[in-house]
Amino acid sequence: MTKENSKILISAAGGKVGQHVLAQLAAKNIPARAGVHSEDKASALRKTGAGAVVLDFENPASISAAFKGIEKLFLVTPGSPEQRRFEENLLAEAKKVGVKRIVKLSGKIDEADTVGFSVWNREAEKRIKESGIPYTILRGNFFMQNLFGSAAQIKQGVFTAGPAAKRIALIDTRDMAATVVAALTEEGHAGKVYDLNGPELLDGYAQAAAFSKVLGRTVKYLDVSAEAFIGQLKTFGLPPWLVDAFGAAVSSPEIPGDQSSATIEHILHRKPGTLEQFVKDHRAAFEVSL
Repeated sequence: MTKENSKILISAAGGKVGQHVLAQLAAKNIPARAGVHSEDKASALRKTGAGAVVLDFENPASISAAFKGIEKLFLVTPGSPEQRRFEENLLAEAKKVGVKRIVKLSGKIDEADTVGFSVWNREAEKRIKESGIPYTILRGNFFMQNLFGSAAQIKQGVFTAGPAAKRIALIDTRDMAATVVAALTEEGHAGKVYDLNGPELLDGYAQAAAFSKVLGRTVKYLDVSAEAFIGQLKTFGLPPWLVDAFGAAVSSPEIPGDQSSATIEHILHRKPGTLEQFVKDHRAAFEVSL
């Protein structure tokens, strides 16, 4: 499998979803070109037989080389104030080379938010729809893999991500990737915007219970207010725009459409994975080393 016969470009192949899209396409013997942000990552992927290129969202020459011969694009850019500029650069090249399909990784949108991820996602979706290129937009819920960021806390038996009462239909990025693959390779998804959820609507205590059950020890969820959680984020030295973005996400109520996984079940012809299964599959990341 080489980049020369690849017709699909993955714009962030080292990301939480992109890495699984690359692997799942390879399992189907469908070549894809992996766009990554460093030559070291590209070289490592090439050693596995994957076609990989350095894709710098700000470098026209890098973008042009990555898009050569490409017909389909899995578009992922980091949620940040730079997202608009990055995506405009990629969309311009996609139109130039005649890309025939774009699958865009988006996220849940709270129309009440005036800062952060909802705003960036709204703007990104608008640009995709105005591009003239056939598209599928996938609005993923909170990724289970984001819980790797709480692994150190979970090992100590207590973790938090804000108010315990907020319920979220967490989704495994492996299931997100399977939906991306379907949208890239199957017919019937053009012009669609899919809200994708995991199979369970879990509050903080239910999340902790899943960890406790699998790990065989007590893991508790620490209930803290949104204000207190945002205050903690500020102590981590994060840029203000990122604190604001996380703050808006934590403060948002449950978003309509969060409760059902029917859409992803219809696309994949199966139920998405549960949090308990995710913890089983990645148990080593949350185990206490002896």
